Amino acid sequence: MMTGRWPTILLLWFAGVLAAAQLGKMAALIPAIRADLGLSLTSAGLMVSLIEAGGASLGAVAGILAARFSGRAVLAFGAILVATAGIAAALAPDATLLYAARLIESIGYLMVVIAAPSLIAMTAGRDSGAALALWSTFVPIGIASGTILSGVAASWVDWRLMLVFWALAMLTTLPGTLRLPAMAEHRQTGFAVPPLAIWALALGFGFYTTLEVGVLGMLPAYLSDAWGLSIGTAGVMTGIASAATIAGSFAAARLIGNGDDAQRPLALVAIGLVVPAALFFVGFPGEGLASALSGSAVAAAVIAANAVSGLVAAVAFARLPMLLRRSGAALSLITASNGVFAQFGAAGSLIGPPLVGYVASRWGWSTVAPVVAGLSILSLAGFAFGERLAARR
Repeated sequence: MMTGRWPTILLLWFAGVLAAAQLGKMAALIPAIRADLGLSLTSAGLMVSLIEAGGASLGAVAGILAARFSGRAVLAFGAILVATAGIAAALAPDATLLYAARLIESIGYLMVVIAAPSLIAMTAGRDSGAALALWSTFVPIGIASGTILSGVAASWVDWRLMLVFWALAMLTTLPGTLRLPAMAEHRQTGFAVPPLAIWALALGFGFYTTLEVGVLGMLPAYLSDAWGLSIGTAGVMTGIASAATIAGSFAAARLIGNGDDAQRPLALVAIGLVVPAALFFVGFPGEGLASALSGSAVAAAVIAANAVSGLVAAVAFARLPMLLRRSGAALSLITASNGVFAQFGAAGSLIGPPLVGYVASRWGWSTVAPVVAGLSILSLAGFAFGERLAARR
């Protein structure tokens, strides 16, 4: 049952969705941007991935620094920074300034994804499991929204106008953010570092994002190159696979249980990693199995794998405040902890696609499955180690 906290929770989630839409918008608009500014394919790929640069390089430090300020102020300033950078990108006369705007946008994005889940954890109370499971869907929903809306609009309006649209959309969260009800901000007066349990949990999450984003990032090329699907069909299949993770996230919200039960969340993570790892051996089959499959069957296996893997992200975000409490740490460390999560998650997102691309180009697409299985084992080990460290306080 929804309580009076949910309007606030939904506002914070929506801010995250709009921030994540900034990832999807650029991917959809890149063909038009390349035509206007003469970017190479490599340069275009860098333009898309740059929004993760802030998190991958500064996530932990930014979280520790942000903990000294009001979460609402960090969220509002992050939204303003994203919007300002978006407008600057729309006005950029060349690629250099567009890259600079994208880097600034990455800092704003980082501020939003650190502050919003921290505020959700502070305000959700007994609804924290469901609220943080909802938060875990902000990336797939945001990417899908940014990609689909920008892709449809790109044939009707100039790409610069679409950048302005997304900048203004981000600003729509400001009135609600500034009117957020008073809540315990739990600000740090010093520079405190999260306990080791949080770092282990974040490491497990980082390995998960490496395999998840790696597969999704290279899936259109795989379905097109290896199975002959059209670019449009491969793109639709990838969008469905990304959105399918939402099913696992909402299942986790109902199954995760209370914060004192460590075994159930760990079991859900194991299911969310082991089952998809097995399905990926069908999704990226060897020569013997490949002859019996079609491109549609392979895509279906990857979509099913992603639906189950949504369990992992939901449990990761839900367990973060629980592990802080079990470690004996103060809730004031939630913002710094979200910074650590942002750094490992962003690093995985940056590493994943080139890693999968390198493995496939060197040894063939069928080797992606064992690589994913290895990353799944490392991810599960990180989650298990985090739970063990929290229990040893």
